[in-house]
Amino acid sequence: MKTMNSIKAAKLVSAMFALFIFVIPCVSAETPLWTFGDVKWYSLMESGNLMVGTKSNLLMLDGETGKTIWTREDLGTIKEAEFTELKGTPLILIADNSGWGKQKTKLTAIDTLTGTTVWETEKMKGYTIQISPLYERDLLVFLTISDNRRPKDKPDIYGLRFSTGELLWKNEYSEKVDLYAVEAKAITGAKAMFLGGGGGNSGKYDLSGENPPIFDGDSMYMTYAGLHRYDLNDGQLVWKTLYDVTDGSLKNTNGQAVIDGDVIYTSAKGVIRAIDKNTGTVKWITKDFGNGGIAELQMHDKVLYGRMGGNFYSAKKEEWLERGPMGVVAINTENGSTDWIYKEADDSITNMVVLPSDNVLLIADRKNLIGLDLSSRGKVKEKFKVKLKFKRSLGGSDFAAMAFGIGGSDRRDPPVSIVRQENGTVVIRGKQHLLAFDPATKEIPWSTKYAAPGISGWEQLVMTAIAVTASSASSSSTSALARRGYYNAAYTANKGFSALLGTYQSHILDRFSASKGEANMFYVLTKMKKDGKSGSGLIGVNMLTGMGERQIMFNDKSPDYEVDELAGRLFNLNKGTISCYAIEDKPDNVDNSEAEQEAQ
Repeated sequence: MKTMNSIKAAKLVSAMFALFIFVIPCVSAETPLWTFGDVKWYSLMESGNLMVGTKSNLLMLDGETGKTIWTREDLGTIKEAEFTELKGTPLILIADNSGWGKQKTKLTAIDTLTGTTVWETEKMKGYTIQISPLYERDLLVFLTISDNRRPKDKPDIYGLRFSTGELLWKNEYSEKVDLYAVEAKAITGAKAMFLGGGGGNSGKYDLSGENPPIFDGDSMYMTYAGLHRYDLNDGQLVWKTLYDVTDGSLKNTNGQAVIDGDVIYTSAKGVIRAIDKNTGTVKWITKDFGNGGIAELQMHDKVLYGRMGGNFYSAKKEEWLERGPMGVVAINTENGSTDWIYKEADDSITNMVVLPSDNVLLIADRKNLIGLDLSSRGKVKEKFKVKLKFKRSLGGSDFAAMAFGIGGSDRRDPPVSIVRQENGTVVIRGKQHLLAFDPATKEIPWSTKYAAPGISGWEQLVMTAIAVTASSASSSSTSALARRGYYNAAYTANKGFSALLGTYQSHILDRFSASKGEANMFYVLTKMKKDGKSGSGLIGVNMLTGMGERQIMFNDKSPDYEVDELAGRLFNLNKGTISCYAIEDKPDNVDNSEAEQEAQ
């Protein structure tokens, strides 16, 4: 369940950026504030506390003191993949699967602050492969399968009332769907966002390679084995349109569906479809745009833009692969014809960012940041093309002319994501590079490159992190709405649950109010020096200035860490013991002499 929650978090922009925008100043690894032993796994909660699994029970530690807040011995020795934190709410869902075949699933919802049971149900069967919360309808949608060792199965669909656990309806998905291998080690929380989900095939499968459902009024649309519309009132299938959606073992090669008026637009295996959302009738189908797929869809001014190609994770090969052709296609939504197609992306492509005020769509390839004119018809125009140049290095000196895409095949670092900042700039990121662009001046105010860290498998880990930012940069945040209190009457009708929500939101508000880090920081895994010693660690780059302002070096060659950016604490698990470290506002005795080298 936790692995699926990490994928779902990729849609939750505000929640996800809160995890990425860490504040990690320099910290001495020899002086922990507190330690706690006999730990099998842990995860940092939105509350700032740590959920911990031991050999015999489940407990919650106070992030500040390390003291036990609550213990649940009755839940047994649950695994890290058997719980889901519903962000923006006080609930943690614990799944207990037992037996073989059509086994029952006992689902327990507990209050993260007190550990008390809010509700529990045994109405579901099977292994959960996806959870989709719809907070404003007081609804949780679960998809389960009878055996999670199968790569293909027909899921059951359950609708539960979020506040009480009441089973509202149940149905069976009408087709068997392709599932995706789950990584062996489930890394959660901020670790999952920064370091990825783990390594190796666990032999289990879920829907992590596909997009979650999208909701529209009383309807839910699922894009597995085609497009399916279900009624949220009773869970019944309204209509279905079948077509192949799977690109082998590659994950997330299809863009999230887009609804505009009475039409829903989907992409699958390089083809875009316009489907009448009332009847399921296919209005038009585009031509096939190639093996790179259409991994992202965006609507602007009644024109549908699709990104061709990109970087995709292969569950079979357990590595990230580039798939082309790479570029952007503009589709006339009236008839599905191609307004224009841009094929000049050079051997790499990022996500798309639309700048409405500039009438520009931004992408980057391995050499340039490219602004495409959104008013183009028939033939695309480049409003500008800015070469990706670097002015300064951070960390160690092992750069060897490293720039985006320059060097041998083992040294290439193509940009993967573009993220818009609050000051209007956009930041382009590869595994070892960061660069800011100001759309107003068409200039690069800052750029950095940093050395490869001495941690095994770092490229796969960092690649997962920046791919998450790329896939979610344009998405909406359901949990952000929940944090701001956008609940409907179903919540206020349940007084007990309403009080629970109020207590939790007050706690979260206090955490944000007490936050000592306001800067927009992004942390890169790199090689560095401190007190005359070299090692691997994180450098915190202020995304508004490009300056490295924070730093931490790891003594641990395989760090298993999480960071509470609001409270200024870092947690690391080593040999069964969690250690908590205070994070200082100003780094002292940090040797950044190499960080100010000027790149040619």
